[in-house]
Amino acid sequence: MSLADEAGRATDDRAAGLDDPYASDPRRPATSALTPWWRWLFLLPGLAAVVYGAHGLLTAGGRVPLASWLTWFVGSALLHDLVLAPVWIGLGWLSTRLLPRAARPPVVVAAAVTGVLTLVALPFVLGFGADPANDSFLPRDYGRDLLLVALAVWVVAAVWAVVAVRRSRVP
Repeated sequence: MSLADEAGRATDDRAAGLDDPYASDPRRPATSALTPWWRWLFLLPGLAAVVYGAHGLLTAGGRVPLASWLTWFVGSALLHDLVLAPVWIGLGWLSTRLLPRAARPPVVVAAAVTGVLTLVALPFVLGFGADPANDSFLPRDYGRDLLLVALAVWVVAAVWAVVAVRRSRVP
């Protein structure tokens, strides 16, 4: 369906009085969410990956410690739901209160990039696996390097935000 077709599309009168052509039919929520049929094609690769992973996990025998795996699996879900998601939602709420609309995307991108960088660098920053007898194993000051890279990300985001705000104010 092209944009031209969308522009002339009438609102479905079954959509609970909403002025939204994409609203589901309130009398048939399950069937209206199933269309168009090709949306289900996006689900198939994910389901195949889950089945493959579950098969590998359950047929690995003693090579995979299931208790440790289950602890990490449940722990990561709890960490996400009880810590990361509320913090992210709080930062989003705070950004809508403090930042102009045009400055929000750069801040969100910078926060996401900084978070991922921190998760990747954290084992190095904390020195997991360091061996005092082998100075070459973790030879850098990873905490300082993480701060420098995060600072660079935020400088780029600040420049991006300033440019975006100025462009949004141009008549």
